[in-house]
Amino acid sequence: MAKVKPNKKYKEKSVKRNENGEVNNSILTVKSNSIVILFAIFLFSFYIRGITPIKSVFNRGIVGFASDDAVLHMRLVENTIHFFPHRIFFDAFTLYPRGSPLHWGPLFDQINAFFSLIFGFVINGGMPAQSTIDTVGAFYPAVLGALIVFPVYFIGKELFDEKTGLIGAFLIAILPGQFLERSWLGFTDNHVAEVFFTTLMMMFFIMAIKKAENITFDHWLKKDWAALKTPIIYSILAGISFGAYLLTWTTGVFFAVVFGIFMVVQYIIDHFRGKSTEYLGIVGIIAYLVAMVMVIPYVETSNGFAAVYYSPLHLAVMGGGALVFAILSLVSREMNKREYKGIHYLLFVVGFILIGLIGLKILSPDLYGASVGQWNSIFQGTSGGGLTVAEAYPITPQMEMGNFGYNFALSYIAILVLCYYVIKKSNAEYTLLVVWSVFVLAITLAQNRFAYYYAVNVAILSGVLGSRVLDFGDWKSFNSNDVVECLKKIRIQHILSILIIIIPTVILPIDNNPNRKDIPLLERTFIYESVQSAQWGAISPGYYEWHDALTWMRDNTPKPDLPYYYLYEKPANGQNYSYSKNDYGVMSWWDYGNVITYWAHRIPNANPFQAGIGGGPSHAPGASTFLIAPSEEEANAVLGKLGVNGKPGARYVVSDAKMAYNILTIFADWDETDKGYFTLLRTNQGQQEVPTMKYYNTMESRLHIFDTNGLRNYRLVYESSPNPYTSGGNSEMWFKNVYNVLYKGNLQVENSGYAKIFEYVKGAKITGSAPVNATVTLTNTIRTNIERTIPYSQTTFSNGSYEFVVPYSTLGPITGETQFDTKPTGSYTVTVGNVSKQIDVSEKDVLEGGTINLNLIK
Repeated sequence: MAKVKPNKKYKEKSVKRNENGEVNNSILTVKSNSIVILFAIFLFSFYIRGITPIKSVFNRGIVGFASDDAVLHMRLVENTIHFFPHRIFFDAFTLYPRGSPLHWGPLFDQINAFFSLIFGFVINGGMPAQSTIDTVGAFYPAVLGALIVFPVYFIGKELFDEKTGLIGAFLIAILPGQFLERSWLGFTDNHVAEVFFTTLMMMFFIMAIKKAENITFDHWLKKDWAALKTPIIYSILAGISFGAYLLTWTTGVFFAVVFGIFMVVQYIIDHFRGKSTEYLGIVGIIAYLVAMVMVIPYVETSNGFAAVYYSPLHLAVMGGGALVFAILSLVSREMNKREYKGIHYLLFVVGFILIGLIGLKILSPDLYGASVGQWNSIFQGTSGGGLTVAEAYPITPQMEMGNFGYNFALSYIAILVLCYYVIKKSNAEYTLLVVWSVFVLAITLAQNRFAYYYAVNVAILSGVLGSRVLDFGDWKSFNSNDVVECLKKIRIQHILSILIIIIPTVILPIDNNPNRKDIPLLERTFIYESVQSAQWGAISPGYYEWHDALTWMRDNTPKPDLPYYYLYEKPANGQNYSYSKNDYGVMSWWDYGNVITYWAHRIPNANPFQAGIGGGPSHAPGASTFLIAPSEEEANAVLGKLGVNGKPGARYVVSDAKMAYNILTIFADWDETDKGYFTLLRTNQGQQEVPTMKYYNTMESRLHIFDTNGLRNYRLVYESSPNPYTSGGNSEMWFKNVYNVLYKGNLQVENSGYAKIFEYVKGAKITGSAPVNATVTLTNTIRTNIERTIPYSQTTFSNGSYEFVVPYSTLGPITGETQFDTKPTGSYTVTVGNVSKQIDVSEKDVLEGGTINLNLIK
């Protein structure tokens, strides 16, 4: 019977003594110093993320959360506080008229809510005040982002040494780019928690694998708890971290496959080398089962095998993974007993996987399609309208430099070095780091959004190289506690090794800012770049204008029957949520759906889950088809198709200057009609791209650029202050001037409100007799809430009678409806020939479509 080689034991380091026989405490000193340095790195990381942006985030009496997913997380936190620990998995306060299932895991919001409740109890002796919730929520991502230096350090230390850990921890603290952006004050999104828990998970997996290396199933059979205790604890901690990750990001179930790939590779390596593989099974089985148990309470069979919701897929992957590990360990054990060679085990593993996949496809095609069939999707970029989502673009060289600097290239070198270590030493922890890094690199290359994941790998990998460089520079020779003695030992190789580390890892490339050729050295460092970018926090352009407009909407428009804080019941698959007749939608581009929910407490038709967009080959009704509609009638038809309870799908439309002047053609991309909105025009400055009449005829333009002039069913009810210094606002006057010059228009070339709210109404009908074949005009002047005046007019031809439908009432608002200040300065004037008459219109007639008679024949 062949003997399995015992796995190499990790022995305690002997106590070192100097030439006089005295104990050398330098090792203990290094460890003590490492703790101090690590804590200093943590504080500096928190300073960058949590302190630098304070003035920007806590400003103007509000807390500046990121205006997409972060505000929805805060909405979920508030709801969770009311029903703690329950967090909703279906939100009826978005995606009218359907409502939206939530694919986010609950843990990120539950932790936030928990600490809000704790601070609320400490400060108020009860439920937290809104200011407490906002403050805790704002600092939450900064704390998580700073805490990640600890697992990064311990991964580096476990893999190589303390130098590796400290270099990696320092780099993850100062790296600019997506990880920094997603972990600074106010960016209260689950991304930072995803990275934290994956890093923590990998830390415990590495520790568990190292501690369990000499453990076999015999230890279980003999109940050798003394030997099993430590490996089991670390395996359980790995499972808890994995479960926490899955409860933060549902699609994280794919990381179970990544770890499974590592396990299969390591099984084969260990078996070829004649080493026991049972330790892998013990770690994997415990960790996967613990994670599975944590997910079970949230699994719904009605979700099928969807990866984006908690479904039987999660149980199948985790439970199936544990079973596969058990089988691979037992087969390896038996083959070793029977002296089968490594090639036999390799053939078994390959055959086992192929048979398993074939069997899965035959026995459960749905499970196969949801797992194996979707595996390549995370490595692929997007197309069509999806390419208008900035974070879904494949990563570019400029993005690589902006996120990682030269460390991106160094990570490739480090992966090759680790592959060498895998071949030479076959340590499982090296294999794990290679597989983990290659996987995250692949998804980052496909979609740049995953750069925030790869930042951790880059930091660790750069730490590996940095530590090796220091070893080659002979820094190991510094064993004395005497600083003066250490300084005397410094040689040129020590200085060079430090410079070799600092220049490529901490200094940004010179062309990172091509507009500035003579950039001072300090301004090329990650530290400078990170501090400078972090000072603005999560505030986005137009933030305060949107907050102003939506706060007005919350206070001055009819309140829906649907309660804002509630445990909504998810409707049956394929069914819409049951809304009351007093509930209604708010139309806007999907980027702004969450702020409409959070600030206005109203129900958007589209949201940042890229839901409610519509369009596509069938031009399905949604935000894109409405905003790009070439006429008011077609826009109304879109709302009609979205309508329920005998009402249009939206009562209000919210727009901003960015939608009108910067991203209008993106709506057309989603609707697959992106042609003819711009044309090239030869000017005295050369060829210039200018908007065509097709651009100006879109519904978005008729609303925002023309301020509803000439529209029958839409009225401007509120506008924020102008902001000509931000995206879109800085283009407004140019667009208006182009229209006047090229198309003989008479737009007022001025800066209007950055964010505007429009109301859809039936409109009052003004009708009466008029001379046959005569031109009839209707005019008025609208004064907005910021004292801006805009012209309003309509023209029609009489066949003996005429008809206008007008959206503005001249007599002001009525109780229970929109409380607007934007209204006509006086009565409507209707003119035919030399006959002009004036008429008032009531709000009731505007809302109910009433008819008012005004005869123009003398």
